Amino acid sequence: MRLLMLFALATLAVIGVIAVLFIGNFRQSQRDSIVLPDAAQSAQPAAQQPGEEPSLLEVSRSNVQSIVRYLHRPQYHQSYTITRQMGGAASESTAELWVSDTRVCAVLTSAAGEKHLLTDGQTLYVWYASDEKVRQLPVAADVTMDELTGIPTYELLDTLPPETITDGEFITDDRYDSGRQIFAAAEQDGVRRECWISLDYGLLTESILKHEDETVYDALQTGLEILAAGDEAFDDVFVLPDGTSPFQ
Repeated sequence: MRLLMLFALATLAVIGVIAVLFIGNFRQSQRDSIVLPDAAQSAQPAAQQPGEEPSLLEVSRSNVQSIVRYLHRPQYHQSYTITRQMGGAASESTAELWVSDTRVCAVLTSAAGEKHLLTDGQTLYVWYASDEKVRQLPVAADVTMDELTGIPTYELLDTLPPETITDGEFITDDRYDSGRQIFAAAEQDGVRRECWISLDYGLLTESILKHEDETVYDALQTGLEILAAGDEAFDDVFVLPDGTSPFQ
């Protein structure tokens, strides 16, 4: 009788061990088959694909040149006040630009008088309001608009060596009415260039040139009018003094 009781107890113990092993294996298999995503990993944003437009809220000195390449100019009429300082003397002038595709009309007014520039990117027409005698000049393929008009453009940033870029950030500034802005700066050979660019319009709102921390040039936007392609406002400005249009 006592042997039977011992045998029964031993049998129950073996069954208990087998049950424990079975339950343990079952739970382990559940853990192996259900993999929860890592919380930190799932919070990471999707990787930016090559050629994808960079986030405008992540502007930095390392990517500001890339962002500038995504900006596109509208058809527009823009005015500037330009201050130049040289040797302690300051002079002020104004500039008005009308831009439609490759056609540009610039009226530059200073103490020397009123100068008119008209170009389609291939031919440049120049005359002064005082005599209206028109000079016609060919335009080299590598000449930029700022070289023609004397007003810098933000495209200059893209031509500078990347190592010269010192600043790049997204800002909002109450001084400008051209919407969201990018501030960018570059320094080369003792000359520092600073510019503010409207992201909403893809246009330069201010450009400052400094030499040894002294501002020698400041072009500040004073007016902006976005125009539709073919707007009648262009008909009155893309003409020569005799009223004829060279870009028909």
